[in-house]
Amino acid sequence: MAEKEVKRTPPELGSRVAVSIIVVFGWLIYAIIHVVFIWERFSTIQNIALIIISFLFGLAILGAMWASWGIKVGREYAECCKE
Repeated sequence: MAEKEVKRTPPELGSRVAVSIIVVFGWLIYAIIHVVFIWERFSTIQNIALIIISFLFGLAILGAMWASWGIKVGREYAECCKE
């Protein structure tokens, strides 16, 4: 008979998912507020640049957070699965 594999949740996964959700919704709220209240103060090109820069900033936060987690979990997985 095959042994049952116990799958455990990787460490710190829940907090990273929560931060990801907060960053995404925070960016959406910023974008909506910017379009509704701040759009008229800048030119169209400046507004588009601000939206793109804010998106890239959020992407950088998420990328750094998930990359560091992926590297850590990848090392743990490699150590436990060496033959």
